[in-house]
Amino acid sequence: MSVIDSISDGLADVFGVLNDYIWYVAFVFLIGLGLVFTYKLKGLQILRIRETSGLALTGVSEGKHNKTVSSFEAFCIGLGARIGVGNIAGVAAAIVTGGPGAIFWMWIFAIIGAASSFMESTLAQIYKEKKSDEGFHGGPAYYATKGLGNKKLGIGLAILIIFTFGIGFVGVQASNASAALSNAFEFENNSLVFALIITALAAIIIFGGVKIAGKFSAKVVPAMALLWIVFALVVVAMHAGNIPNAFAMIFKYAFNWDSLIGGGIGAIIVVGLKRGVFSNEAGLGSVANVAATAHVKHPIKQGLIQSFGVLVDTLIVCTVTALVVLTYGNYADIIGTGLSKVPLVQFIASDTFGGTDITGYLIAIFVFVFAFTSLVGYYTMSEANARFAKDNKTFITVVRLIIILVAFASAYSMNTDLMDSICDTFMAFMGAVNMIVVALLSRKVFEAYADYRKQKKAGVEEPEFHKDALSDSTGVTEWE
Repeated sequence: MSVIDSISDGLADVFGVLNDYIWYVAFVFLIGLGLVFTYKLKGLQILRIRETSGLALTGVSEGKHNKTVSSFEAFCIGLGARIGVGNIAGVAAAIVTGGPGAIFWMWIFAIIGAASSFMESTLAQIYKEKKSDEGFHGGPAYYATKGLGNKKLGIGLAILIIFTFGIGFVGVQASNASAALSNAFEFENNSLVFALIITALAAIIIFGGVKIAGKFSAKVVPAMALLWIVFALVVVAMHAGNIPNAFAMIFKYAFNWDSLIGGGIGAIIVVGLKRGVFSNEAGLGSVANVAATAHVKHPIKQGLIQSFGVLVDTLIVCTVTALVVLTYGNYADIIGTGLSKVPLVQFIASDTFGGTDITGYLIAIFVFVFAFTSLVGYYTMSEANARFAKDNKTFITVVRLIIILVAFASAYSMNTDLMDSICDTFMAFMGAVNMIVVALLSRKVFEAYADYRKQKKAGVEEPEFHKDALSDSTGVTEWE
């Protein structure tokens, strides 16, 4: 066994134990507070879905001639960060490790998480700042510092976000993209070639800045998400007779105490929470960084838009992937393949179309694009927090170079299972801390929402926000 293998095994053991415990703590804050927010907001993520979807899909032409990010571009960057490896590899892994019932819990947690996403995204808008690049930046580090007046907590959150998303999540996306491409396109030194391609493309976007990232995501994300849904539905249609059984398995195994050996329903729920949060990122503070970049007239607008993004990610994109897997046959048939993650989806799609390699190539390309758009989103978050720590061109350049190097190293040689474990641990910790901060500042969101609804009720088509709408506007600098 090599030194690298020994280190990987040691880290896997450490983070494996941490994962078993920290997610039970994260569950309390992510789900407990999410339920509280859902109650206080009167279920707006579902009952006002017509409004949230309408806001998300309008304003396509906004922001074309200025340096700020439009509301639609911010929605696409956020959706790009959400729609990644988790929507294909994560869903397949959830079914294999947690049973079909894990999908049910992913749905439930997405609905709950949409309320949390509304809260954190609105806070990010309220406490955003304009930096030297003439764009807006914000997120947990900003609202913890400006809203709670705790600079040390803000710096701690900024560092945690950079490590969690700029390094950990970038590593996961890059390594899975490279693995999917290498599995589909076999030739000498393929991992090095794909690592170089991923790194070069990442460098072009990253050094282009947040505005370029917004334009890129606005063009690519909607198209690729739609193409994946169409492709997945074609695969599902080939097994149309199994669709009722697929849904039956989801509901049956959601409450089946014996569906996991020795794990029981608690394990199914945790698997659903992990994979769901990894996919839609609700409550982690990550998309809040993206929401802050948008130039809008009222903070609530981005809150509503990003809330809808959670539902699109999980209830639509993840569901069609789940149906690709579950319509293949009974749970025993799926487990019998001995596969998981992207290889499982590639095998099912290929077998559906008579063993052709073309479907494997297509899925590899989907994974690559989804992973890449997620990488762009994580870069955006990392830059926002880097600028919070030190708004200096040299420092930002160093952060960009580190992210690019992480992308290359992960794509070329990192262990995907280990990266998943590390990210899961940081993700749980980030979610717990962020949700506590959001809860402490929740009054500001409820006041902003009341102001928004009051203006809408008065017939104002596009409400405008002023910080005087808050009972305490301390720390609010961009809403004079």
